[in-house]
This record gives sequence, structure tokens and C-alpha cells, in this order.
Amino acid sequence: MKKILVIEDNTEIRENTVEMLELNNYKVFSAKNGNIGFQLAKKNKPDVILCDMMMPDTDGREFLQLAKNHVVVRKIPLIFFSAGSPLPDIKKKLIKEADDYLEKPFAEEDLLHAIERALKKQMTNF
Repeated sequence: MKKILVIEDNTEIRENTVEMLELNNYKVFSAKNGNIGFQLAKKNKPDVILCDMMMPDTDGREFLQLAKNHVVVRKIPLIFFSAGSPLPDIKKKLIKEADDYLEKPFAEEDLLHAIERALKKQMTNF
């Protein structure tokens, strides 16, 4: 069973995303900010990380910096998602450094396709 880490500060979105993924046979871990998510990524080594760009405390940009500096976490495919609009330059940089990007609200089908693409990419890198 593939493992997915969901990092999202909005409880309702986080819980809905977790439920959607579990119903599609993924083992899911979740975190309410990037720092907690980074700790879970190191511990659980998920196959894909879904991360909100804009969060209080540790946001997507800060999570990306933590991930890039960790030998294991930096190899895990990262999909950013956001409903808000961070500054255009920041958004472009984050999208460029991620494996995929989804606008919230996203359809279940779009999320599942993004995860499948990330998993295929991961398999070709090993």
C-alpha cells in the first residue's frame, strides 16, 4: 500500500483529503503545518507528499527548504496545492521545484492523477 503525507492547515480540507485517499487504498498520514509534516516525512518515508503552499507557522516554502536539505525527504515526490495566491514569484518558484501543482478546490480525479504521475516519476528515478 502506497503511503501519502498530506500537509494542510485547514482541518476540513485535510480530513476530506485524507478520507478520499484512504477510500482509494492509500495509507495516509497528515499534518497541520510544514514542520510537523517534515517530521512525519522523515519518520514514515511516504511515497508522495501533498503540501499546501500557504499555511501559518511553517508554510510550503519553508517545508520545501527543510525537505531539500534532508537526504531522504528530498527524493520524495512533492505536489503543492493552494487556494490562495502567494506572491507570483514565490508561487512560480514553488511550482517549478515541485513535481506537480493543484488549485483548490481540486477534483478527486485530478488529485489521483497527480499522485499517479508522481508515483510513476518516482519509479523511473530509482
